[in-house]
Amino acid sequence: MEEKKKRVVTRIGDIFCVEIDGKYKSYFQYVTKDVTELGSPVIRVFKKRYPIDYLLTMEEIVNDEVSFYAHTFIRAGLYFNAWYKVGSCKEVGDVENIYFKYYTDVNWGLTGQTKSYNWWIWKVNQEHIKIGEMKKQYKHYHLGPVLSYSNIVEKIKTGKFLFRVLV
Repeated sequence: MEEKKKRVVTRIGDIFCVEIDGKYKSYFQYVTKDVTELGSPVIRVFKKRYPIDYLLTMEEIVNDEVSFYAHTFIRAGLYFNAWYKVGSCKEVGDVENIYFKYYTDVNWGLTGQTKSYNWWIWKVNQEHIKIGEMKKQYKHYHLGPVLSYSNIVEKIKTGKFLFRVLV
């Protein structure tokens, strides 16, 4: 008989641990929900990597530098054991000034396209703005589609997403 998984309640402020290849661990925090991007949770992933057996406080975790922000469905990562909840901290950073970007070229892989002229930018919980070709002042914005748990883990592990981004 298969063991039933215990449901984990997720709330803004919750902190999660991602163990990478049994070698080190990284953390992210659920910081807000973006109603303009499928109502999905927004996470901030921290830069530091820690040895698997290293113990630290939630305050130490959230005081680390942010590596990137992303939209993801936290429950999916919990369900597939990509991460687990370790605690919570009320300090979630400046959620009013998180900026995202994305393009809407659906068939780019089929056309050999290497550049998009359909870029959109937005601030969390605000309308998307079409900018056309990517402009220098927006390049530092975080990639904004809702990402799978496997994309989050890959970005933590390698610094890159599983898919190619059109410049």
